[in-house]
Amino acid sequence: MTPLLVLRAGALFLLLILFVVVGCPLQLAIAALFPRARSILPLTLCKSLCVLMRIKVRRLGEMETRRPLLIVPNHISWLDIVVIGSAGYACFLAKKEVRSWPLLGLLARVQGAVFVDRSRRMAIPGVNREIAGRMLAGDPVILFAEGTTGDGTRLLKFHSSHFEAARDILRGDPALREAWVQPVIVDYSRRDGLRLGRAGRADVAWYGDKGFAPHLLEMLKSGPVECVVQYVPAQAVTLAETRKMMAKNVEITIRAERWQDRRQKPRQEPAPQPVQEPLQELRQEPRQEPLLVERGSHA
Repeated sequence: MTPLLVLRAGALFLLLILFVVVGCPLQLAIAALFPRARSILPLTLCKSLCVLMRIKVRRLGEMETRRPLLIVPNHISWLDIVVIGSAGYACFLAKKEVRSWPLLGLLARVQGAVFVDRSRRMAIPGVNREIAGRMLAGDPVILFAEGTTGDGTRLLKFHSSHFEAARDILRGDPALREAWVQPVIVDYSRRDGLRLGRAGRADVAWYGDKGFAPHLLEMLKSGPVECVVQYVPAQAVTLAETRKMMAKNVEITIRAERWQDRRQKPRQEPAPQPVQEPLQELRQEPRQEPLLVERGSHA
């Protein structure tokens, strides 16, 4: 291990200890006494983690300001929570196992995550009501609708179960005519300043059988990574739309923005310019004067 790697790993460990001992109790107190300031510590933690792991976040677009808001990004890695959390405050939906993880568990508690037991489908309505409550309180909620992480080169099918939370809000408040669903694109695009190809994106992604600790160590060892977080314009949803329609619309939007519009467009050849032929000199035939015959003359 290089001295620089040891230094970054030590700084990360100290940051986690600081937030466990001081940050979490302080965040609970701030959320209770000063609700409008509850985003300060989560944003600070996410930005600090990005600095330590040398992740440069480039934000495109803006988070929707209208509420209630459900944010739906594609899912590539556990780092998605860090990079999205550094771009704007939001709580997120996480499986219950995350609560006990060393790094993400802390981040989940600081950001007020909603935990779900995916082995109990009967618990989904209760989780949706909790999501709806957070959204009604003004907190954007992040939903990774794919349900798992991919390799960064393709988009998985979106699951619609938790989109029902938006409909729960509208059913519970007849005066509220619409909720907002915002697609977000996460793209780890460069490492060491070079554009990542298929293999490079798979190295950054955390999916399949990759362990959390080995992936974290690899991120600390590797070169700087640039991640694009693109906020696509939000979509207004009403009770006329089913949860499956919402999920499909967001999936189509992300697929079109990320996997089609960003492909290299075919090169367009310039339109041919008309060729002007060189002017040829006009040959002037010698002018023939008409033969004049005088009256009264004889040939």
